Amino acid sequence: MIHWPRLLIFPLLGALLGYLTNWLAITLLFRPRRRILGIQGLLEKRKAEIARNTAQIVRTHLLNTKEIRRLVDRNKARRSIDRLVDRQLSLMPRLARRVLSRGLRELTYHYVFDGDGYVKEEILELALNDADLEKIMVDKITATDLSQLERIIRQASGPEIRFILFSGAILGFLVGLVEALLPL
Repeated sequence: MIHWPRLLIFPLLGALLGYLTNWLAITLLFRPRRRILGIQGLLEKRKAEIARNTAQIVRTHLLNTKEIRRLVDRNKARRSIDRLVDRQLSLMPRLARRVLSRGLRELTYHYVFDGDGYVKEEILELALNDADLEKIMVDKITATDLSQLERIIRQASGPEIRFILFSGAILGFLVGLVEALLPL
């Protein structure tokens, strides 16, 4: 015999518990910010390690000097070199400026760009190498206030967090329904 109140209460209670446990798990990623009863939010407790790992992942898979080298606008770089040469030669007499301008531009292009027209790795390494890039990311993440990091993460993953919360409610509802259907 099916007990109707049980069929209603168990699934609803299961849904509430599933939602709350997932909410608690997500909240514990960020809070408490200060250690309370031996518990501290994961981001606060391991912020430096998370910053290093994140920077390493970003540098390895998303943004590194090879990628920056590929993304540098070659035409813009050439125009910048042209302006630099013009500025440096602007005080010279017109004839000397004409003679030196083209040669100096070509020489600069030769030393700055490789055969494919990309900025040479050696040039880019002078300005920024992968270790510098990783250090910048680590420093930025470490210096960012935890509440701001929480806002960034929640903003970036809002739909996924809601999915986790509601999937916990649905799973809890199903478990409660199974419990309600089991014989007394």
